[in-house]
Amino acid sequence: MWRALGRALRHLFFEDGLVVAGYVAFAALFALFPFLIVLLSIAGMLGQSEAAQASIELGLELVPAEVATVLRPVIAEIRGGAPRGLLGLGILVSLWFASSGMEAIRHVLDRAYGAPEPTNFLLARLQSLFLVVMVALAILIAMLALVAVPLVARIAAWLGEHALFERNLWFLVRYGLGLGMLLALTVTLHLALPTVPLRLVEVLPGTFLSVALWAIAADLYSAYLASLPTSYSVTYGSLAGIIVTLFFFYISAAIFIFGAQLNGALREERGAAREGRAGP
Repeated sequence: MWRALGRALRHLFFEDGLVVAGYVAFAALFALFPFLIVLLSIAGMLGQSEAAQASIELGLELVPAEVATVLRPVIAEIRGGAPRGLLGLGILVSLWFASSGMEAIRHVLDRAYGAPEPTNFLLARLQSLFLVVMVALAILIAMLALVAVPLVARIAAWLGEHALFERNLWFLVRYGLGLGMLLALTVTLHLALPTVPLRLVEVLPGTFLSVALWAIAADLYSAYLASLPTSYSVTYGSLAGIIVTLFFFYISAAIFIFGAQLNGALREERGAAREGRAGP
């Protein structure tokens, strides 16, 4: 484990991990809003627009408040203008751009696991398109679980609990659900995108660590921005919000790459150990 951690950190800081993180951050931000259009369109077609709205609000609660402030107005525009079906040219374009983010993540995972790049571009892109739709559907299904939360709160109130308990329960369930969805999404990407077959046990260490580090980094980044309320706005002027958001995506991408590299290093360590036991 320590050797694997050392290799993952060395790749991130001393090789090209941070450089690739910049590419992934841009691709993710570029793909975010097309993905939201796809999500809202599928939700409208299935009659689950409220679940889609709840999932977006949940995501905004998990990121630093300064980042949410930048994203919220754009998301509000998307909510008002998202198409209702999946047959328009706009939704097909949105699917294509959203799948570009998947391709960037595939590139990172293939490098981490030592897998060859896909030789069939069209097949790989179709897989990414399919995965975008499946992720959107999974988010909608997961958000329907929130329907049960008010029932739990009412039962707690009926038992004589204080309103403070209800608020804390609501916060814990929403925050836990958000991180749980993020963990499930991260595991799915690790299993579905690389061009080599992987087992669940092989991807869990890096995915658990990356989600935990991301939650800590989000809080620390928010605290840092709150302690310097004017410095970044003075430096970047009207672009301050964009820079703050893009840098948060950069931090998130670096953490994701670190988790993937840790899994890849552990996989190689296990392979070397098996070869050593099988040797003369």
